[in-house]
Amino acid sequence: MALFTVQEILEITGARVVTGQDPRQLRGAIRRICTDSREARPGDLFVALLGERFDGHEFVEAAFGRGAMGAIVQDRSRFTNMRTSATGQPGRGRSMGAQRAFVLEVPNSLLAYQQLAAHHRRRFHHPVVAVTGSNGKTTTKEMVARVLEQRWNVLKTEGNLNNRIGVPHTLFRLTPRHQAAVVEMGVDQRGQTAQLCEIARPTIGLITNIGPDHLEFFGSLEGSAQAKAELVDFMPADGALVLNADDRYFDEFAARARCQVLSFGLTNRAQVRAVGVAQDSRRGVTFGLVLPDRKRHSLVTMRTYGTHNVCNALAAASVGHLLGLSGSAIADGLASFRPTSMRSQVVVRDGIRIINDCYNANPASMRAAIDVLAELGATARTVAVLGDMLELGSDAFHLHREVGEYLAGRRVSYLIATGDLGKSIAEGARAGGMAHGQILEATDSSRAAVATKELVHRGDVVLVKGSRGMRMERVMEALTETPNGSITGRRTRSCE
Repeated sequence: MALFTVQEILEITGARVVTGQDPRQLRGAIRRICTDSREARPGDLFVALLGERFDGHEFVEAAFGRGAMGAIVQDRSRFTNMRTSATGQPGRGRSMGAQRAFVLEVPNSLLAYQQLAAHHRRRFHHPVVAVTGSNGKTTTKEMVARVLEQRWNVLKTEGNLNNRIGVPHTLFRLTPRHQAAVVEMGVDQRGQTAQLCEIARPTIGLITNIGPDHLEFFGSLEGSAQAKAELVDFMPADGALVLNADDRYFDEFAARARCQVLSFGLTNRAQVRAVGVAQDSRRGVTFGLVLPDRKRHSLVTMRTYGTHNVCNALAAASVGHLLGLSGSAIADGLASFRPTSMRSQVVVRDGIRIINDCYNANPASMRAAIDVLAELGATARTVAVLGDMLELGSDAFHLHREVGEYLAGRRVSYLIATGDLGKSIAEGARAGGMAHGQILEATDSSRAAVATKELVHRGDVVLVKGSRGMRMERVMEALTETPNGSITGRRTRSCE
């Protein structure tokens, strides 16, 4: 399926022709929008994005060499003397022939990329669910997709491609074969949520929770809340919002909404909630799902752990309920969920149970992971290998110290604190009552890996967590003795 004609590209972006054949004379259609020259194919339009650590202008010729029919740039000076040619390659029995490639100039190539994605999104009338919040976005996105897949063909954000480039990337994959979409929105500055909403045009908005994330950019918890509240403000009267009834900002967000609000949570004030929550170290978590106007509770069993994941599941169930799925269909969808890589994965290696939560960290997610460690290790020796939580701004030392105190309160057996800010976790743990002999400090994850390997033994439960920049997966590699963090072995099990 062709995404755009060349004339549509010109009209949507307001681009000017820099060089090559006049695109208005081309009858061919653009089949894909591409930002990675290595993935360019005949019929693609390559968009040269410009960032702090990359410059797509350097790869325009490479994209043409792979058959891209044109490119969008924002620096024309580098292409005015360029002899452009793109050679089509045979495809499915017919040759596309040779044609002159073209270069178009726009003031901002990222904006043009987003404009094209927004235009493509408006061609469809599918339900589009936008998921944002401080914690649990990716997990909740995956759970929502699993629930909706019980009825529809669902497009979802790949991995965590949730920013100003990732959201358009997801929307370009939307086709008539899809019947719903789940789009994750990561936010680290004011105005970003509104911008992403303008592109994605969600029909259902979901905010998982508000916590101290990206404080280096937001400045305060209130700043983080207001950034997420842009989703509340965007939703039209015929849309719907799914909000956490247990969150401190619930009342403010609900009062601010101009559309239907459906609440989820663990307390009785929530419309979608869980009863009879039970956790099993092997089976995962089970609970009764309470839905509005449903007399019978559906039993949910998920192969994951932690109260925070119950909340994520309730958020996903709320979306399913809004879109008319039965309780049993929602339960089936949640039962099929599996944690994504390095997010609350539990593996067993040589009798050691390891909670792999290396992908990222902030104070709230640290506490949630420590809770899982305490629950799974209630009758075992527990070891927390914790790295720095980054982007917390001026409160970083205090917030790390609070994590240490919290860990000590959960009676964790040993702490291996990693990184410069990890020292504050260690200080907090000592202040909370952990003995000096229970606390080890490592300057980086490589040294933490060595210390962990020497400390743990069969029967232990180990948590490995830190911000992405800390490379805490090195600890996982040491514990599993496999390269690149892959988990293999006779008794490895993901749940998980």
